[in-house]
Amino acid sequence: MTILLAQAVSSAFLIDPVKPVLLLVPALVGAALTSRLTKDIRFCGLPSEKWHAMMIGGMLLGLALGLLVPIFWIGWPLQIAATAAPFLMYWPKRNNAVPEKLRFVIGGDKVKAFFKSRRKTQAFAGSKLSFKDSAKKERAVPGKNDPGLAVHQATEKLLVPAIERGASRMDMVVKPDGVAAVITVDGVRSKIEAPTTEVAMQVIDNLKDLCGLDLKERRRRQNGSCWVNTADATQTMSLMVAGSSSAQQVRVDFDLSKRMGKPVQDLGLLPAQMKLVESIVSNDEPGGVVLVAAAAGQGLTTTSLAMLARHDAFTAAVKALEKNSMHRIEGVDHQLWNPSGGVEFHTQLQSIVRRGPDVVFVDDVTDPGTGKVIASPTASDTRFYVALPVDGVGPAITEWFRAVGDVKMAAAPLRAVVAVRMIRKLCIACRVPFQPSPEQAKRLAIPAGKAVELFRAGGKVQIKSKVEDCPLCKGTGFSGQIGVFEVVILDAEAREHLAKGDLKSAYNASRLKFKAPGMQEAALMRVREGVTSLEEVVRVFTPPAAKPAAAGAKPTAKPATPPAAGGTPPKPKA
Repeated sequence: MTILLAQAVSSAFLIDPVKPVLLLVPALVGAALTSRLTKDIRFCGLPSEKWHAMMIGGMLLGLALGLLVPIFWIGWPLQIAATAAPFLMYWPKRNNAVPEKLRFVIGGDKVKAFFKSRRKTQAFAGSKLSFKDSAKKERAVPGKNDPGLAVHQATEKLLVPAIERGASRMDMVVKPDGVAAVITVDGVRSKIEAPTTEVAMQVIDNLKDLCGLDLKERRRRQNGSCWVNTADATQTMSLMVAGSSSAQQVRVDFDLSKRMGKPVQDLGLLPAQMKLVESIVSNDEPGGVVLVAAAAGQGLTTTSLAMLARHDAFTAAVKALEKNSMHRIEGVDHQLWNPSGGVEFHTQLQSIVRRGPDVVFVDDVTDPGTGKVIASPTASDTRFYVALPVDGVGPAITEWFRAVGDVKMAAAPLRAVVAVRMIRKLCIACRVPFQPSPEQAKRLAIPAGKAVELFRAGGKVQIKSKVEDCPLCKGTGFSGQIGVFEVVILDAEAREHLAKGDLKSAYNASRLKFKAPGMQEAALMRVREGVTSLEEVVRVFTPPAAKPAAAGAKPTAKPATPPAAGGTPPKPKA
Protein backbone atom coordinates (compact mmCIF):
# COMPACT_ATOMS: atom_id res chain seq x y z
CA MET A 1 0.00 0.00 0.00
CA THR A 2 2.86 2.36 0.82
CA ILE A 3 4.38 1.75 -2.65
CA LEU A 4 1.07 2.55 -4.36
CA LEU A 5 0.73 5.73 -2.37
CA ALA A 6 4.29 6.72 -3.13
CA GLN A 7 3.66 6.31 -6.87
CA ALA A 8 0.86 8.84 -6.65
CA VAL A 9 3.09 11.46 -5.06
CA SER A 10 4.65 14.07 -7.29
CA SER A 11 8.41 14.29 -7.70
CA ALA A 12 8.31 17.85 -6.39
CA PHE A 13 6.89 16.52 -3.13
CA LEU A 14 9.55 13.80 -2.82
CA ILE A 15 12.41 16.24 -3.13
CA ASP A 16 10.87 18.62 -0.58
CA PRO A 17 12.90 18.09 2.64
CA VAL A 18 10.14 19.33 5.01
CA LYS A 19 6.80 17.93 3.86
CA PRO A 20 7.67 14.20 4.14
CA VAL A 21 8.88 14.79 7.70
CA LEU A 22 5.67 16.63 8.55
CA LEU A 23 3.64 13.68 7.22
CA LEU A 24 5.73 11.23 9.22
CA VAL A 25 5.29 13.01 12.57
CA PRO A 26 1.51 12.33 13.07
CA ALA A 27 2.00 8.69 12.04
CA LEU A 28 4.85 8.21 14.54
CA VAL A 29 2.94 9.97 17.32
CA GLY A 30 -0.13 7.81 16.61
CA ALA A 31 1.97 4.63 16.68
CA ALA A 32 3.61 5.64 19.96
CA LEU A 33 0.24 6.47 21.57
CA THR A 34 -1.25 3.17 20.39
CA SER A 35 1.63 1.30 21.98
CA ARG A 36 1.42 3.29 25.21
CA LEU A 37 -2.35 2.78 25.51
CA THR A 38 -2.24 -1.02 25.15
CA LYS A 39 -2.04 -1.62 28.91
CA ASP A 40 -4.51 1.16 29.64
CA ILE A 41 -7.14 -0.39 27.34
CA ARG A 42 -6.83 -3.72 29.15
CA PHE A 43 -6.83 -1.93 32.53
CA CYS A 44 -10.18 -0.28 31.70
CA GLY A 45 -11.72 -3.54 30.52
CA LEU A 46 -12.39 -2.18 27.01
CA PRO A 47 -12.20 -4.36 23.85
CA SER A 48 -8.54 -4.10 22.82
CA GLU A 49 -8.97 -5.50 19.29
CA LYS A 50 -11.60 -2.89 18.47
CA TRP A 51 -9.61 0.08 19.75
CA HIS A 52 -6.32 -1.05 18.22
CA ALA A 53 -8.05 -1.49 14.86
CA MET A 54 -9.56 1.99 15.08
CA MET A 55 -6.24 3.61 16.03
CA ILE A 56 -4.25 1.85 13.31
CA GLY A 57 -7.03 2.51 10.81
CA GLY A 58 -6.96 6.21 11.70
CA MET A 59 -3.21 6.36 11.09
CA LEU A 60 -3.47 4.64 7.70
CA LEU A 61 -6.39 6.82 6.64
CA GLY A 62 -4.52 9.93 7.72
CA LEU A 63 -1.40 8.88 5.80
CA ALA A 64 -3.52 8.27 2.70
CA LEU A 65 -5.13 11.68 2.96
CA GLY A 66 -1.77 13.38 3.46
CA LEU A 67 -0.30 11.72 0.36
CA LEU A 68 -3.27 11.81 -2.00
CA VAL A 69 -4.77 15.25 -1.40
CA PRO A 70 -3.11 17.46 -4.06
CA ILE A 71 -2.76 20.51 -1.83
CA PHE A 72 -0.40 19.60 1.01
CA TRP A 73 -1.64 22.25 3.46
CA ILE A 74 -5.13 20.77 3.20
CA GLY A 75 -4.08 17.11 3.22
CA TRP A 76 -1.76 17.45 6.22
CA PRO A 77 -4.44 18.86 8.62
CA LEU A 78 -6.79 16.13 7.37
CA GLN A 79 -4.12 13.56 8.21
CA ILE A 80 -3.76 14.95 11.73
CA ALA A 81 -7.55 14.95 12.23
CA ALA A 82 -7.94 11.35 10.98
CA THR A 83 -5.05 10.13 13.16
CA ALA A 84 -6.30 11.93 16.27
CA ALA A 85 -10.00 10.98 15.89
CA PRO A 86 -9.78 7.45 17.46
CA PHE A 87 -7.79 8.78 20.42
CA LEU A 88 -10.33 11.56 21.00
CA MET A 89 -13.10 8.95 20.88
CA TYR A 90 -11.20 6.71 23.31
CA TRP A 91 -10.74 9.51 25.87
CA PRO A 92 -14.41 9.85 27.07
CA LYS A 93 -15.02 6.09 26.81
CA ARG A 94 -12.00 5.45 29.00
CA ASN A 95 -12.95 8.10 31.56
CA ASN A 96 -16.48 6.69 31.88
CA ALA A 97 -15.03 3.25 32.70
CA VAL A 98 -12.78 4.33 35.59
CA PRO A 99 -13.26 6.15 38.92
CA GLU A 100 -12.96 9.93 38.88
CA LYS A 101 -9.50 10.01 40.41
CA LEU A 102 -8.09 7.84 37.59
CA ARG A 103 -9.53 9.86 34.69
CA PHE A 104 -7.42 11.65 32.08
CA VAL A 105 -7.69 15.41 32.60
CA ILE A 106 -5.73 18.10 30.83
CA GLY A 107 -5.75 21.87 30.86
CA GLY A 108 -5.74 24.57 33.52
CA ASP A 109 -7.71 22.57 36.08
CA LYS A 110 -5.00 19.93 36.29
CA VAL A 111 -2.27 22.55 36.67
CA LYS A 112 -4.25 24.29 39.42
CA ALA A 113 -4.84 20.97 41.17
CA PHE A 114 -1.12 20.20 41.05
CA PHE A 115 -0.11 23.49 42.70
CA LYS A 116 -2.96 23.22 45.22
CA SER A 117 -1.78 19.74 46.19
CA ARG A 118 1.80 21.00 46.43
CA ARG A 119 0.77 23.87 48.73
CA LYS A 120 -1.16 21.48 50.94
CA THR A 121 1.77 19.08 51.17
CA GLN A 122 4.12 21.89 52.14
CA ALA A 123 1.59 23.23 54.69
CA PHE A 124 1.20 19.87 56.40
CA ALA A 125 4.89 19.86 57.42
CA GLY A 126 4.96 16.12 57.96
CA SER A 127 1.26 15.73 58.84
CA LYS A 128 -1.14 13.86 56.55
CA LEU A 129 -4.30 15.77 57.45
CA SER A 130 -5.47 19.31 58.07
CA PHE A 131 -8.96 20.54 58.95
CA LYS A 132 -11.54 23.24 58.32
CA ASP A 133 -13.88 23.79 61.23
CA SER A 134 -17.67 24.13 61.13
CA ALA A 135 -17.27 27.80 60.14
CA LYS A 136 -15.08 26.74 57.16
CA LYS A 137 -12.06 28.32 58.80
CA GLU A 138 -8.72 26.61 58.16
CA ARG A 139 -7.14 25.19 61.30
CA ALA A 140 -3.37 25.37 61.11
CA VAL A 141 -1.45 22.15 61.77
CA PRO A 142 0.14 22.52 65.25
CA GLY A 143 3.88 23.19 65.26
CA LYS A 144 6.53 21.06 66.93
CA ASN A 145 6.38 22.97 70.21
CA ASP A 146 2.57 23.33 70.21
CA PRO A 147 0.89 21.31 73.01
CA GLY A 148 -1.95 20.51 70.58
CA LEU A 149 0.37 18.55 68.28
CA ALA A 150 -0.01 15.29 70.23
CA VAL A 151 -3.83 15.43 69.96
CA HIS A 152 -3.62 16.27 66.26
CA GLN A 153 -1.33 13.31 65.66
CA ALA A 154 -3.65 11.00 67.63
CA THR A 155 -6.60 12.24 65.54
CA GLU A 156 -4.62 11.56 62.37
CA LYS A 157 -3.66 8.08 63.54
CA LEU A 158 -7.35 7.26 63.97
CA LEU A 159 -8.68 8.85 60.75
CA VAL A 160 -5.90 8.19 58.23
CA PRO A 161 -6.50 4.40 57.92
CA ALA A 162 -10.17 5.10 57.21
CA ILE A 163 -9.46 7.79 54.61
CA GLU A 164 -6.66 5.87 52.86
CA ARG A 165 -8.86 2.78 52.51
CA GLY A 166 -11.83 4.78 51.21
CA ALA A 167 -14.05 4.11 54.24
CA SER A 168 -17.56 5.54 54.33
CA ARG A 169 -17.59 5.73 58.13
CA MET A 170 -15.63 5.16 61.32
CA ASP A 171 -17.18 4.10 64.64
CA MET A 172 -15.51 4.26 68.04
CA VAL A 173 -16.75 3.20 71.47
CA VAL A 174 -14.81 4.48 74.49
CA LYS A 175 -15.19 2.69 77.81
CA PRO A 176 -13.15 2.98 81.02
CA ASP A 177 -11.63 -0.44 80.36
CA GLY A 178 -10.73 0.10 76.69
CA VAL A 179 -11.53 1.48 73.25
CA ALA A 180 -12.84 -0.26 70.11
CA ALA A 181 -12.65 1.35 66.65
CA VAL A 182 -14.17 0.01 63.42
CA ILE A 183 -14.23 1.33 59.86
CA THR A 184 -16.71 0.44 57.11
CA VAL A 185 -15.33 0.05 53.57
CA ASP A 186 -17.83 -0.85 50.83
CA GLY A 187 -20.26 -2.13 53.44
CA VAL A 188 -17.72 -4.42 55.17
CA ARG A 189 -16.66 -3.58 58.72
CA SER A 190 -13.12 -4.17 60.00
CA LYS A 191 -11.24 -3.24 63.15
CA ILE A 192 -8.45 -0.68 63.24
CA GLU A 193 -5.93 0.18 65.90
CA ALA A 194 -7.59 2.17 68.68
CA PRO A 195 -5.97 4.65 71.10
CA THR A 196 -6.04 4.40 74.88
CA THR A 197 -9.12 5.65 76.74
CA GLU A 198 -7.41 8.90 77.79
CA VAL A 199 -6.16 9.68 74.27
CA ALA A 200 -9.52 8.70 72.74
CA MET A 201 -11.33 11.25 74.93
CA GLN A 202 -8.87 13.93 73.79
CA VAL A 203 -9.53 12.97 70.15
CA ILE A 204 -13.29 13.19 70.74
CA ASP A 205 -12.93 16.68 72.22
CA ASN A 206 -10.76 17.71 69.27
CA LEU A 207 -13.39 16.50 66.77
CA LYS A 208 -16.21 18.14 68.75
CA ASP A 209 -14.28 21.42 68.75
CA LEU A 210 -13.79 21.22 64.98
CA CYS A 211 -17.52 20.56 64.50
CA GLY A 212 -18.63 23.35 66.84
CA LEU A 213 -20.17 21.08 69.49
CA ASP A 214 -20.39 21.50 73.27
CA LEU A 215 -17.26 19.94 74.79
CA LYS A 216 -18.78 19.76 78.28
CA GLU A 217 -21.86 17.79 77.16
CA ARG A 218 -21.19 14.05 77.56
CA ARG A 219 -24.67 12.53 77.58
CA ARG A 220 -26.92 14.24 75.03
CA ARG A 221 -26.54 13.28 71.40
CA GLN A 222 -24.82 15.96 69.31
CA ASN A 223 -24.35 16.26 65.54
CA GLY A 224 -22.00 18.48 63.58
CA SER A 225 -19.68 18.62 60.60
CA CYS A 226 -16.33 19.93 59.46
CA TRP A 227 -13.90 19.29 56.60
CA VAL A 228 -10.76 17.16 56.44
CA ASN A 229 -8.01 17.92 53.91
CA THR A 230 -5.49 15.49 52.50
CA ALA A 231 -2.80 16.30 49.96
CA ASP A 232 -5.18 15.10 47.21
CA ALA A 233 -8.72 16.08 48.21
CA THR A 234 -11.10 17.63 50.73
CA GLN A 235 -13.90 15.59 52.31
CA THR A 236 -16.86 16.54 54.46
CA MET A 237 -16.71 14.84 57.85
CA SER A 238 -20.04 14.42 59.69
CA LEU A 239 -19.75 13.73 63.41
CA MET A 240 -22.26 12.14 65.80
CA VAL A 241 -21.37 11.80 69.49
CA ALA A 242 -23.46 10.44 72.32
CA GLY A 243 -22.70 9.04 75.74
CA SER A 244 -23.81 7.48 78.96
CA SER A 245 -22.30 6.88 82.36
CA SER A 246 -20.43 3.85 81.01
CA ALA A 247 -19.36 4.77 77.46
CA GLN A 248 -18.90 7.41 74.78
CA GLN A 249 -19.94 6.61 71.21
CA VAL A 250 -18.57 8.37 68.16
CA ARG A 251 -19.55 8.00 64.52
CA VAL A 252 -17.71 9.79 61.71
CA ASP A 253 -19.19 9.73 58.19
CA PHE A 254 -17.10 10.81 55.21
CA ASP A 255 -18.81 12.74 52.38
CA LEU A 256 -22.22 11.71 53.71
CA SER A 257 -24.20 14.19 51.59
CA LYS A 258 -22.49 13.01 48.40
CA ARG A 259 -23.44 9.38 49.12
CA MET A 260 -26.95 10.19 50.37
CA GLY A 261 -27.71 12.60 47.53
CA LYS A 262 -27.49 10.15 44.62
CA PRO A 263 -30.19 10.44 41.93
CA VAL A 264 -32.43 7.44 41.28
CA GLN A 265 -30.71 6.59 37.99
CA ASP A 266 -27.37 6.12 39.78
CA LEU A 267 -28.60 3.69 42.44
CA GLY A 268 -28.31 0.50 40.37
CA LEU A 269 -31.87 -0.11 39.14
CA LEU A 270 -32.11 -2.23 36.01
CA PRO A 271 -33.88 -0.60 33.03
CA ALA A 272 -37.11 -2.57 33.63
CA GLN A 273 -37.05 -1.61 37.32
CA MET A 274 -36.32 2.02 36.49
CA LYS A 275 -39.46 2.15 34.34
CA LEU A 276 -41.53 0.86 37.24
CA VAL A 277 -40.03 3.42 39.62
CA GLU A 278 -40.76 6.21 37.15
CA SER A 279 -44.36 4.96 36.89
CA ILE A 280 -44.62 5.06 40.69
CA VAL A 281 -43.37 8.65 40.92
CA SER A 282 -45.26 10.02 37.92
CA ASN A 283 -48.51 8.13 38.57
CA ASP A 284 -51.49 10.42 37.93
CA GLU A 285 -53.40 8.66 40.73
CA PRO A 286 -52.90 10.86 43.80
CA GLY A 287 -51.87 9.56 47.19
CA GLY A 288 -50.91 6.06 48.14
CA VAL A 289 -48.11 4.55 50.20
CA VAL A 290 -44.77 3.37 48.83
CA LEU A 291 -42.67 1.24 51.18
CA VAL A 292 -38.88 1.38 50.87
CA ALA A 293 -37.15 -1.55 52.58
CA ALA A 294 -33.52 -2.31 53.38
CA ALA A 295 -31.54 -3.68 56.29
CA ALA A 296 -29.29 -1.35 58.28
CA GLY A 297 -26.46 0.02 56.13
CA GLN A 298 -28.00 -1.31 52.91
CA GLY A 299 -29.06 1.93 51.22
CA LEU A 300 -32.41 2.60 52.92
CA THR A 301 -32.05 6.36 53.41
CA THR A 302 -30.29 6.91 50.08
CA THR A 303 -33.01 5.09 48.14
CA SER A 304 -35.86 6.79 50.03
CA LEU A 305 -34.45 10.28 49.50
CA ALA A 306 -33.65 9.56 45.83
CA MET A 307 -37.30 8.67 45.20
CA LEU A 308 -38.46 11.71 47.16
CA ALA A 309 -36.17 13.92 45.08
CA ARG A 310 -37.91 12.77 41.86
CA HIS A 311 -40.86 14.96 42.88
CA ASP A 312 -40.50 18.63 41.97
CA ALA A 313 -40.39 20.36 45.34
CA PHE A 314 -40.91 23.75 43.69
CA THR A 315 -44.27 22.88 42.10
CA ALA A 316 -45.54 20.51 44.81
CA ALA A 317 -45.62 20.60 48.61
CA VAL A 318 -43.00 18.02 49.61
CA LYS A 319 -42.36 17.37 53.31
CA ALA A 320 -40.16 15.05 55.36
CA LEU A 321 -40.55 14.08 59.02
CA GLU A 322 -37.40 12.44 60.35
CA LYS A 323 -35.95 11.27 63.62
CA ASN A 324 -32.46 11.50 62.18
CA SER A 325 -31.88 13.86 59.25
CA MET A 326 -28.83 12.71 57.26
CA HIS A 327 -29.28 14.67 54.04
CA ARG A 328 -31.44 17.61 52.99
CA ILE A 329 -33.02 17.99 49.55
CA GLU A 330 -33.34 21.49 48.13
CA GLY A 331 -36.94 22.68 48.23
CA VAL A 332 -38.13 19.95 50.60
CA ASP A 333 -39.43 20.98 54.03
CA HIS A 334 -37.38 18.73 56.33
CA GLN A 335 -38.75 18.59 59.88
CA LEU A 336 -36.69 16.92 62.60
CA TRP A 337 -38.67 15.39 65.45
CA ASN A 338 -37.43 16.39 68.89
CA PRO A 339 -38.01 13.58 71.44
CA SER A 340 -37.77 16.07 74.30
CA GLY A 341 -40.11 18.59 72.71
CA GLY A 342 -43.27 17.25 74.35
CA VAL A 343 -44.97 16.32 71.03
CA GLU A 344 -45.42 12.69 69.99
CA PHE A 345 -44.04 11.65 66.59
CA HIS A 346 -47.46 10.69 65.20
CA THR A 347 -48.95 13.95 66.49
CA GLN A 348 -46.36 15.99 64.59
CA LEU A 349 -47.05 13.87 61.49
CA GLN A 350 -50.79 14.46 61.86
CA SER A 351 -50.12 18.20 62.00
CA ILE A 352 -48.19 17.97 58.71
CA VAL A 353 -50.92 15.89 57.02
CA ARG A 354 -53.64 18.38 58.00
CA ARG A 355 -51.94 20.99 55.81
CA GLY A 356 -52.57 18.81 52.75
CA PRO A 357 -49.06 18.22 51.37
CA ASP A 358 -48.61 16.41 48.06
CA VAL A 359 -45.73 14.19 49.17
CA VAL A 360 -44.44 13.18 52.64
CA PHE A 361 -41.41 11.08 53.60
CA VAL A 362 -41.49 9.34 57.00
CA ASP A 363 -38.34 7.59 58.25
CA ASP A 364 -39.93 5.68 61.16
CA VAL A 365 -43.31 4.04 61.85
CA THR A 366 -42.47 2.23 65.09
CA ASP A 367 -44.29 4.75 67.31
CA PRO A 368 -47.91 3.73 68.03
CA GLY A 369 -50.37 5.67 65.88
CA THR A 370 -47.92 6.64 63.09
CA GLY A 371 -49.07 3.91 60.71
CA LYS A 372 -52.73 4.80 61.22
CA VAL A 373 -52.09 8.46 60.44
CA ILE A 374 -50.49 7.48 57.12
CA ALA A 375 -53.16 4.90 56.21
CA SER A 376 -56.09 7.09 57.26
CA PRO A 377 -58.64 7.87 54.49
CA THR A 378 -58.23 11.57 55.36
CA ALA A 379 -54.64 11.34 54.03
CA SER A 380 -55.62 9.62 50.78
CA ASP A 381 -54.55 12.55 48.60
CA THR A 382 -50.98 12.54 49.96
CA ARG A 383 -48.25 10.30 48.58
CA PHE A 384 -46.22 8.77 51.42
CA TYR A 385 -42.76 7.23 51.19
CA VAL A 386 -42.16 5.09 54.28
CA ALA A 387 -38.66 3.81 55.14
CA LEU A 388 -38.65 0.41 56.82
CA PRO A 389 -35.38 -1.10 58.17
CA VAL A 390 -36.25 -4.67 57.14
CA ASP A 391 -34.82 -6.97 54.48
CA GLY A 392 -37.14 -7.78 51.58
CA VAL A 393 -40.62 -7.17 50.18
CA GLY A 394 -42.43 -9.70 52.39
CA PRO A 395 -40.97 -8.44 55.70
CA ALA A 396 -41.70 -4.83 54.62
CA ILE A 397 -45.41 -5.53 54.05
CA THR A 398 -45.60 -7.49 57.32
CA GLU A 399 -43.96 -4.61 59.23
CA TRP A 400 -46.36 -2.15 57.59
CA PHE A 401 -49.37 -4.25 58.65
CA ARG A 402 -48.01 -4.32 62.21
CA ALA A 403 -47.55 -0.54 62.25
CA VAL A 404 -51.12 0.12 61.09
CA GLY A 405 -52.69 -2.63 63.18
CA ASP A 406 -55.50 -3.37 60.72
CA VAL A 407 -54.92 -5.52 57.61
CA LYS A 408 -57.65 -3.98 55.42
CA MET A 409 -56.77 -0.44 56.43
CA ALA A 410 -53.08 -1.11 55.75
CA ALA A 411 -53.68 -2.76 52.35
CA ALA A 412 -55.96 -0.06 50.91
CA PRO A 413 -53.36 2.71 50.28
CA LEU A 414 -50.40 0.48 49.32
CA ARG A 415 -49.06 1.18 45.83
CA ALA A 416 -45.58 -0.36 45.72
CA VAL A 417 -42.64 -1.79 47.63
CA VAL A 418 -39.03 -1.06 46.70
CA ALA A 419 -36.49 -3.34 48.41
CA VAL A 420 -32.71 -2.99 48.10
CA ARG A 421 -29.45 -4.62 49.16
CA MET A 422 -25.96 -3.37 48.47
CA ILE A 423 -23.31 -5.45 46.71
CA ARG A 424 -19.67 -4.59 46.14
CA LYS A 425 -18.44 -3.74 42.66
CA LEU A 426 -15.37 -5.49 41.29
CA CYS A 427 -12.27 -3.35 41.01
CA ILE A 428 -11.79 -2.74 37.28
CA ALA A 429 -8.04 -2.50 37.71
CA CYS A 430 -7.49 -6.02 39.05
CA ARG A 431 -10.59 -8.12 38.32
CA VAL A 432 -9.73 -11.52 36.85
CA PRO A 433 -11.61 -12.86 33.79
CA PHE A 434 -12.69 -16.51 33.55
CA GLN A 435 -15.05 -18.73 31.59
CA PRO A 436 -18.04 -19.96 33.66
CA SER A 437 -18.62 -23.65 34.22
CA PRO A 438 -21.76 -25.25 32.68
CA GLU A 439 -23.47 -25.09 36.08
CA GLN A 440 -22.62 -21.41 36.51
CA ALA A 441 -23.74 -20.63 32.95
CA LYS A 442 -27.08 -22.32 33.59
CA ARG A 443 -27.54 -20.38 36.82
CA LEU A 444 -26.93 -17.14 34.92
CA ALA A 445 -29.28 -18.13 32.07
CA ILE A 446 -26.43 -18.10 29.55
CA PRO A 447 -27.34 -20.14 26.42
CA ALA A 448 -25.46 -23.43 26.15
CA GLY A 449 -22.31 -23.13 24.05
CA LYS A 450 -22.21 -19.33 24.18
CA ALA A 451 -18.82 -17.97 25.23
CA VAL A 452 -19.27 -15.41 28.00
CA GLU A 453 -16.49 -13.84 30.06
CA LEU A 454 -17.17 -13.40 33.77
CA PHE A 455 -14.93 -11.82 36.39
CA ARG A 456 -13.84 -12.59 39.92
CA ALA A 457 -12.02 -10.47 42.49
CA GLY A 458 -8.25 -10.24 42.06
CA GLY A 459 -6.70 -7.75 44.45
CA LYS A 460 -3.25 -8.00 42.87
CA VAL A 461 -1.61 -6.23 39.92
CA GLN A 462 1.77 -6.64 38.31
CA ILE A 463 3.90 -3.51 38.47
CA LYS A 464 6.98 -4.13 36.32
CA SER A 465 8.29 -7.47 37.60
CA LYS A 466 6.53 -7.41 40.98
CA VAL A 467 3.05 -8.55 41.96
CA GLU A 468 1.62 -6.10 44.49
CA ASP A 469 -1.67 -5.16 46.12
CA CYS A 470 -3.85 -3.21 43.70
CA PRO A 471 -3.42 0.51 44.51
CA LEU A 472 -7.04 1.25 43.58
CA CYS A 473 -8.81 -1.26 45.87
CA LYS A 474 -5.96 -1.73 48.40
CA GLY A 475 -5.91 -5.47 47.71
CA THR A 476 -9.59 -6.20 48.45
CA GLY A 477 -10.59 -6.83 44.82
CA PHE A 478 -13.62 -4.53 45.18
CA SER A 479 -14.13 -0.79 44.78
CA GLY A 480 -17.46 0.85 45.53
CA GLN A 481 -20.99 -0.49 45.91
CA ILE A 482 -24.15 -0.69 43.83
CA GLY A 483 -27.72 -1.50 44.82
CA VAL A 484 -29.63 -4.59 43.67
CA PHE A 485 -33.36 -4.02 43.78
CA GLU A 486 -36.76 -5.61 43.74
CA VAL A 487 -39.67 -3.37 42.71
CA VAL A 488 -43.16 -4.75 43.34
CA ILE A 489 -46.20 -2.82 42.08
CA LEU A 490 -49.36 -3.43 44.12
CA ASP A 491 -52.39 -2.78 41.92
CA ALA A 492 -56.07 -3.30 42.82
CA GLU A 493 -55.83 -7.08 42.35
CA ALA A 494 -52.77 -7.38 44.59
CA ARG A 495 -54.37 -5.17 47.25
CA GLU A 496 -57.42 -7.44 47.30
CA HIS A 497 -55.16 -10.38 48.14
CA LEU A 498 -53.40 -8.33 50.83
CA ALA A 499 -56.71 -7.29 52.41
CA LYS A 500 -57.42 -11.02 52.87
CA GLY A 501 -53.99 -11.53 54.43
CA ASP A 502 -52.74 -13.47 51.38
CA LEU A 503 -49.29 -11.99 50.89
CA LYS A 504 -48.03 -14.80 48.67
CA SER A 505 -50.83 -14.43 46.11
CA ALA A 506 -50.39 -10.65 46.04
CA TYR A 507 -46.67 -11.03 45.40
CA ASN A 508 -47.09 -13.67 42.69
CA ALA A 509 -49.84 -11.68 40.94
CA SER A 510 -47.58 -8.62 40.77
CA ARG A 511 -44.57 -10.57 39.49
CA LEU A 512 -46.70 -12.26 36.82
CA LYS A 513 -48.31 -9.03 35.62
CA PHE A 514 -45.36 -6.63 35.67
CA LYS A 515 -42.57 -9.16 34.96
CA ALA A 516 -40.00 -7.25 36.97
CA PRO A 517 -36.81 -9.11 37.97
CA GLY A 518 -36.44 -10.14 41.59
CA MET A 519 -33.54 -9.05 43.75
CA GLN A 520 -31.45 -12.17 43.20
CA GLU A 521 -32.12 -12.05 39.44
CA ALA A 522 -30.91 -8.45 39.43
CA ALA A 523 -27.74 -9.48 41.27
CA LEU A 524 -27.00 -12.28 38.79
CA MET A 525 -27.51 -9.86 35.89
CA ARG A 526 -24.81 -7.69 37.42
CA VAL A 527 -22.55 -10.75 37.46
CA ARG A 528 -23.13 -11.25 33.73
CA GLU A 529 -22.29 -7.60 33.12
CA GLY A 530 -18.98 -7.95 34.98
CA VAL A 531 -20.03 -5.46 37.66
CA THR A 532 -19.72 -7.96 40.52
CA SER A 533 -18.77 -11.58 41.11
CA LEU A 534 -20.67 -14.78 41.88
CA GLU A 535 -18.78 -15.04 45.16
CA GLU A 536 -20.03 -11.59 46.18
CA VAL A 537 -23.63 -12.53 45.35
CA VAL A 538 -23.25 -15.67 47.47
CA ARG A 539 -21.89 -13.58 50.36
CA VAL A 540 -24.72 -11.07 50.21
CA PHE A 541 -27.59 -13.51 49.75
CA THR A 542 -26.48 -16.27 52.13
CA PRO A 543 -28.54 -16.05 55.33
CA PRO A 544 -26.45 -15.46 58.47
CA ALA A 545 -25.74 -18.61 60.47
CA ALA A 546 -28.02 -19.09 63.46
CA LYS A 547 -26.33 -18.42 66.76
CA PRO A 548 -26.10 -21.51 69.04
CA ALA A 549 -28.44 -21.47 72.05
CA ALA A 550 -26.87 -20.70 75.39
CA ALA A 551 -26.28 -23.67 77.69
CA GLY A 552 -29.40 -24.48 79.71
CA ALA A 553 -31.63 -22.18 77.68
CA LYS A 554 -35.09 -23.47 76.91
CA PRO A 555 -36.07 -23.70 73.25
CA THR A 556 -38.65 -21.17 72.18
CA ALA A 557 -41.50 -21.77 69.80
CA LYS A 558 -40.85 -20.57 66.29
CA PRO A 559 -43.12 -17.58 65.57
CA ALA A 560 -45.52 -17.78 62.68
CA THR A 561 -44.23 -15.87 59.64
CA PRO A 562 -45.88 -14.89 56.38
CA PRO A 563 -44.60 -16.23 53.05
CA ALA A 564 -41.14 -14.77 52.44
CA ALA A 565 -42.04 -13.04 49.20
CA GLY A 566 -39.08 -10.95 48.23
CA GLY A 567 -37.27 -11.89 51.41
CA THR A 568 -34.00 -13.79 51.56
CA PRO A 569 -33.82 -15.84 48.34
CA PRO A 570 -32.16 -19.24 48.10
CA LYS A 571 -28.39 -19.33 48.14
CA PRO A 572 -27.01 -18.96 44.60
CA LYS A 573 -24.59 -21.65 43.55
CA ALA A 574 -21.16 -20.43 42.59
